[in-house]
Amino acid sequence: MLLLPVSARCVESAGRISVVVSAGPSWETFTNQDGTGLYHEVLDAVFALYGITVRHEYVPSDRADELVRLGWADMMTCDDRADPPLRLARYPLYVNDYHVFFNKARIGPWKGTESLRGKEVAAQKGFYHDWDFPVPVHIREMPSGVKCLEMILLGRSDFYVDDMAFIRDSISREPAFDHSAFDIRKAGRRSYHPMFNTTPRSDLVIRMYDDGMRTLHEQGVLRPIYEKWGHTYPDFDNH
Repeated sequence: MLLLPVSARCVESAGRISVVVSAGPSWETFTNQDGTGLYHEVLDAVFALYGITVRHEYVPSDRADELVRLGWADMMTCDDRADPPLRLARYPLYVNDYHVFFNKARIGPWKGTESLRGKEVAAQKGFYHDWDFPVPVHIREMPSGVKCLEMILLGRSDFYVDDMAFIRDSISREPAFDHSAFDIRKAGRRSYHPMFNTTPRSDLVIRMYDDGMRTLHEQGVLRPIYEKWGHTYPDFDNH
């Protein structure tokens, strides 16, 4: 059933599109490979407003960016910043704090983000950048959260930065270690938005996404999906 209001212009134009392709890694509780997860369920609900099916390509983040640039995918899920010609949608799919894991003896007393100044930060490839930190840091990209965690446990990096859910998942996959020797602290907060190209098709798809997100928020449809997956509900009224 079509939930109103959505842009009549979008509804009329959507007849040209039957499938929207999203791309990005498989993230537990976000883009599970069985088609469940926060991103899958929200995007399915949004494009169902227009009678459009969403198909997801499970690829690394940098490959997802490339697919969008080439026009082989409509959107990348998700990022906090886009380099032209790519652009972010107005409404986020996810908003959350990100944290750093570190050895207390190596870093000393936590002094907020000032403790990060000049330090090496291990991050999953493509997940974090210099602009995510208010002080200068050296980012060391790793292929997975577990590899980032190992860099800290082995004393080869100063911090491991990630979403708390990913840090906990990485810890659960590591052999036992002395948890009391380590700490986790908040390092910042950011919004993650679907990323689109700037083609005529992209203009239509991004407009359908933003109009659809606004409609589902106002209808109270989105909040239960976020609650189901245990993720923070974005403040859509201030985006």
